[in-house]
Amino acid sequence: MNRTAQQLITIILVILTGNLIFLIPAACTQEMASERSQMGGQQGLTSVQSHAQEEPLSLKTCLNKALKDNPLLSEAQLGVKAGEKVIDSAWGKHLPKLSLDANYTKRQDSWPYIPAESASLAPHFSDEFSSWSLVMTLPIYQGGQVAAGVELAKLRKATQESNLSLTKNELIANTINAYNKILQLQKLREAACSSVSAMENQRKNSRLLYDVGRVAKVDLLKVEVQLANEQQRLFSLDEGIANMAGMLRYLMGEKIVVLGEVPVLSDKLALPEFTPDFDLAWKTAQKKRPEYLIASTNIQEAEINKKIALGKLFPSLSAFAVYMDQYGYTPYYKEANYFAGFNLSMPLFEKSAYDEIAKERILKSKAEKRLDAVENQIRLDIQTAISSLRESKNRVLTAGQAIEQAEESFRIEQNKYESGAGATVDLLFAQTAYITAVANHYQALFDYNAALVSYRKVTGALEEYLQ
Repeated sequence: MNRTAQQLITIILVILTGNLIFLIPAACTQEMASERSQMGGQQGLTSVQSHAQEEPLSLKTCLNKALKDNPLLSEAQLGVKAGEKVIDSAWGKHLPKLSLDANYTKRQDSWPYIPAESASLAPHFSDEFSSWSLVMTLPIYQGGQVAAGVELAKLRKATQESNLSLTKNELIANTINAYNKILQLQKLREAACSSVSAMENQRKNSRLLYDVGRVAKVDLLKVEVQLANEQQRLFSLDEGIANMAGMLRYLMGEKIVVLGEVPVLSDKLALPEFTPDFDLAWKTAQKKRPEYLIASTNIQEAEINKKIALGKLFPSLSAFAVYMDQYGYTPYYKEANYFAGFNLSMPLFEKSAYDEIAKERILKSKAEKRLDAVENQIRLDIQTAISSLRESKNRVLTAGQAIEQAEESFRIEQNKYESGAGATVDLLFAQTAYITAVANHYQALFDYNAALVSYRKVTGALEEYLQ
């Protein structure tokens, strides 16, 4: 068989195999979509792993598990419980105090440990004596400081509850975004699998054509470089999926015991219908946004602190009752006594008290300015979230049309290549354009869902995802 016949047979084989090479990337098989890249094992790096026996996780399941097991949320819940005890402690200052005091003294000389009660009742002397007493004090009036302290404790508990809501919102938002990011990366991996498969077959064909002298070596090198780039992209996607899977497990309060283990997710990236409303979002944020509630509470807290500082200028009145036993040992003598009365304290002048009142007034003004800043920030966040929703939704629709156009262009280039009228480079460009369109589509889908999460986070309505 002469050389011309060999070249002809080789070209026919290339054309025949070419019909099987350039399949539409969207037709990447389910087996390919479920594989995990083996490149990491060959390079001594981590590869993505998945357990077939693991039940698929829905987004709602992940959120419920995160709210149940995440230690950050448990920490915030303990802060609320501690706030309840602070209220009990502040209210307990209304109640009487009871204490037991004891004393023992040894002196070199005798001492009148019981003074003379009258001219006919002499004092009692001893160089060794002791006593014990039971003392009860009851606060009657403290300038309103005790009642204000209870109100302050309640407000600080409310702040702890708002901090709990803030932590909860962050946890929900991060869990949703991590879940959706894995879904996006898995779709990109499917497209990357298709691209790698097509490039591997193209390299084989280019090698055959190069062997028979139909293409230059530089064309073969271009294909090999492109294949290496696609393989690296696939490997990067595998690592990205593994990292996001670790993040999702961390948010759910799980410990990472298997490196690169990816949970099976049951939900899909979608384009939910949603119509944002600025005025409604602002009203909802005033009721539910933790940052706004904290800023509002800080103003009330500053007002109560001012009342407490002002209360230090008012008189304080308390009652007391004491029972006492006294003992002398040389000679031995014992005497019991009791007494009761009232204590009145009237502050006349204390400069630091006036300075503290002035300080609390300044802090209240500061808290009011902080609330203004929070309001402006919330309005900006709402506007930004609505803008992101509109922009990303438009990109989703545009990317969907781009996929149809890229798919049609790829089909045309494939037919031209099969008929011998097209060039390999044009076919590769069409294939790359299709994969890029798919990537842009799922990126826009992820951005839209992330913008929706941001909108609900701004308004404090993230718990809608739990319903």
